[in-house]
Amino acid sequence: MAKVKVLYFVDRMLRGGIQSFIIENLKKMDFTKISIDVLLLDDGNHYDGEDTLKELGCKVYKLEGVWLRKPTDFIKYKKEINNFFKNHHDYRVVHMHSSSKNFMVLKYAKKYGIPVRIAHSHNINFQTKNKFKQIIGDIFKKPLKKYATDYFACSELAGEWLFGKKSVQEGKVKVIHNAIDIEKFKYDEKIRNRIRKELNIESDDFVVGNVGRFTNQKNHLFLIDIFYELQKIKPNSKLLLIGNGELEEEIKNKVEKLNLNKKVIFAGFKPNVNDYMQAMDIFIMPSLHEGLPVVGVEAQASGLPCFMSKDVITNEVKIANNVKFISLNDSPNDWANIIVKSDLSRKDNKDKLKKAGYFIEDTAKELVDFYIK
Repeated sequence: MAKVKVLYFVDRMLRGGIQSFIIENLKKMDFTKISIDVLLLDDGNHYDGEDTLKELGCKVYKLEGVWLRKPTDFIKYKKEINNFFKNHHDYRVVHMHSSSKNFMVLKYAKKYGIPVRIAHSHNINFQTKNKFKQIIGDIFKKPLKKYATDYFACSELAGEWLFGKKSVQEGKVKVIHNAIDIEKFKYDEKIRNRIRKELNIESDDFVVGNVGRFTNQKNHLFLIDIFYELQKIKPNSKLLLIGNGELEEEIKNKVEKLNLNKKVIFAGFKPNVNDYMQAMDIFIMPSLHEGLPVVGVEAQASGLPCFMSKDVITNEVKIANNVKFISLNDSPNDWANIIVKSDLSRKDNKDKLKKAGYFIEDTAKELVDFYIK
């Protein structure tokens, strides 16, 4: 029996939640039944994730010189996407991990006869703050829905945002959990001590953690304000930030301005986030918008008490009991006080995560079964 050919589309393979979702699922998939190619746009950079895809056995294609910065870029995009599918139309499935601006991927997949065309919502808002681009993105949701045969989303909220509340209510949206390799995140005292030693963290230090790109979405400036108030109450506190991004200098400047240099650790990007979560005592995520954040699931798999932005991060992310939502309208001082009055003990959440469907092995099988049905 011939393998089912699947094409993934994602705009680029920088390190982020969508890319992590793709790679972690690929690692657990049964490639005796399917083969997966990946199509990318070209922002002029090469990302390590591209090499990882190849190591996992994927063929990687890139639309050379195609990146969407301004309206006229769509002219070249349209031409190149057409040419790609004209030469590569033997796929049974196209699975698009992107928002509506890339609807033409599904349009030309349909034109060249690819029967299964999945639009997958990984967020609850646009990544850009540009109002014009947001309006265009909303307009493009209609053709996206038209050309997709199947709607996937990481949460019901993410499904409502891209496909509409009615689509969710009518059962047209399939929720695919942002599952993880739970065993990797299991608490380990030896790893905790090793990472703390590496970062010069004392055994009695209280470590507040966050993992995320330094972008506006992740709201690091507000996180610094929360930590500023928290360390007044718990003077032995340290803030451990995993990630990098365009706002890194601005965040570092704020840390310096608040005289927190000795208390905030910028660890940079780490491929082994699981190890660094062992060194944390709590996890704070005050994002301005999220779909269903993978890192929030990972933090629970590590047993960490989690504090997340209320009415922004979907309640669906709450799998364990030690997750609390706090409003972004509350002051940093309010956040700090709520945190210190909470149960800050570490929990074993493995059984809860498995029961809720967050085992990566289960999700990978669910996807493969969908592709070959």
